[in-house]
Amino acid sequence: MTDYSRPVRVPMPDWTDEELRTLVDFRRRKGRRWRSKLLDLYLFGKDDIEPNGASLRHIRNRQGPSRVAALSKATLDEAEKRLAPIAKRPSQGDVS
Repeated sequence: MTDYSRPVRVPMPDWTDEELRTLVDFRRRKGRRWRSKLLDLYLFGKDDIEPNGASLRHIRNRQGPSRVAALSKATLDEAEKRLAPIAKRPSQGDVS
């Protein structure tokens, strides 16, 4: 028999490369106080007017503002280093 009186803990989803890339880009554009600026955008529903607004809204819906607030600087720094070579690769349509 299932005990419905106990809350079920659902594991939080891992950060995807695309989510981390979006947050790294936002941090690069907004500077040191990027996190509070993003949380303000979430609070007032203005995240969709930013570049990559759809991705920022997806992060809010999937991870939640509390996960963004808890994201460590080290995690984003590591993601920036790991994903930087990917961003610099020429796309398939580029002719060299």
